Amino acid sequence: MKPTRFLLALAAAAAASCGPASFPEPDARPTGLPDTDAVVYLIGDAGKATPDMPIIAQLKNEVAERARETEVVVAFLGDNVYEDGLPDSSHEDYAAEAAYLDAQIDILRGTRARGIFIPGNHDWGYGDERGLAQVKRQEAYIAAAAGDGVDVAFLPAAGCPGPEVVQVASSVLLVMIETDLWLRKPEGSWSDGCRHASTDAALNSIQQALRENDAGASRQVAVLAHHPLKTRGPHGTYFGWKNQLFPFTNLWAPLYIPLPFLYPGVRNMGISRQDMNNSTNQRMRAELAAVFSEVAGQPLVYAAGHDHSLQVFDGEELGTGYVLVSGAGSKLTEVGKYDALFAAGKQHREYGYMRLEFFSDGRVLLSVITDGTASCDDRRNCRGEATVRYWKWLTSR
Repeated sequence: MKPTRFLLALAAAAAASCGPASFPEPDARPTGLPDTDAVVYLIGDAGKATPDMPIIAQLKNEVAERARETEVVVAFLGDNVYEDGLPDSSHEDYAAEAAYLDAQIDILRGTRARGIFIPGNHDWGYGDERGLAQVKRQEAYIAAAAGDGVDVAFLPAAGCPGPEVVQVASSVLLVMIETDLWLRKPEGSWSDGCRHASTDAALNSIQQALRENDAGASRQVAVLAHHPLKTRGPHGTYFGWKNQLFPFTNLWAPLYIPLPFLYPGVRNMGISRQDMNNSTNQRMRAELAAVFSEVAGQPLVYAAGHDHSLQVFDGEELGTGYVLVSGAGSKLTEVGKYDALFAAGKQHREYGYMRLEFFSDGRVLLSVITDGTASCDDRRNCRGEATVRYWKWLTSR
């Protein structure tokens, strides 16, 4: 058989056999839980979200219910608008792009919950001043929603690296950093008006926040960003069969032109700063891990998006308790299990988010939740049901 025919036959066989992967059966949720001090939801890469998506409707309902009785924060972990950020209002795509952002803002509307929007690489979209204009425009849009009565904020400030520190209830400290800016200007200074004008200044501020918390209130710390410290998705060198054999399907789904193993090979060379093999990306992660390692047990979690999947890792080697990837808000890519405690992606066919519950006795419970639509015969009309696919105590009593 000719190589091209072999590859097409292989693709057809793979496509015919690739039904949704099954989720592992989680243990029953613990009962008899104490009072909840705070709940933090993590959803990333929701830049194609629409109000009628089951995952968005499910999250909105849960946030409204939980916010009646406890303090709730929803953290949007970047790539809040695809593909190139929020354009000028005169642009032909402005209304459509703004609608994606509105779908996320509306999760908070009419509730007592707070929303925090962290910028990602697609929120910038471009380099230099054009990209900065995009994130500033998104910041202004979210500020307008805040002026309309929705408790939302864009953090860190557009064009600034952070950290921005937010206290939640009595037990949680959220630390937001802008990692895409970090990758864009790893050596230089950032926008005028930023509290921290260099990488070293930002690192020192993160270090100070962790030390002060450790010496004082001793809240549980969650560092929130767009780029992960660890991932087994495409940004971390994992590629599914379609990317391995027919990379042009990324541009147009029917474009089955065989170029076996070329795309992964090029990506794995570390050409893009968005990928973990890139030297600038490696440096950023090493610098952050070095700071995190200085305070034992904190941060409890480092949470990000970027790869369109749900992943949970032990973070000890990176100076954290756990590394979370929650980037399945509106897109899905395949993910490898490898050393992950949990991993779900495109092969599972369900969007999702994560929930951190902080209890009055000091314990923290992580839940990974998907929309429950994979088994639907008619996915277009299936509303699904929010389903906990994995949970884990992140701290002991």
